[in-house]
Amino acid sequence: MLKIWGRTNSSAVAKVMWAVAELELAHERIDIGGKFGGNHEPSYLRLNPTGQIPTIEDDGFVLWESNAIVRYLAAKSGREDLWPAKLQVRADAWFPWTSRI
Repeated sequence: MLKIWGRTNSSAVAKVMWAVAELELAHERIDIGGKFGGNHEPSYLRLNPTGQIPTIEDDGFVLWESNAIVRYLAAKSGREDLWPAKLQVRADAWFPWTSRI
């Protein structure tokens, strides 16, 4: 099961939780950071040496940084509306200010 470390009042964690809800992924979220602390404990730093939130673990694969997590989950889901297979469409979706007419 997907594990997510982070507190819900973090905008970075909220972004990941939006993706999880949109993709209807079963998950376990663990409060960490802010008033919960724990993000500078050795056990967490082994997962994420930056001590930041969020961090995910997906079948043994660990990833941190909210944008990377959202892209990973979207790509893994195979949902074309969130992660287009066509490279040009994907680039335009993620970086629309760079496309040219």
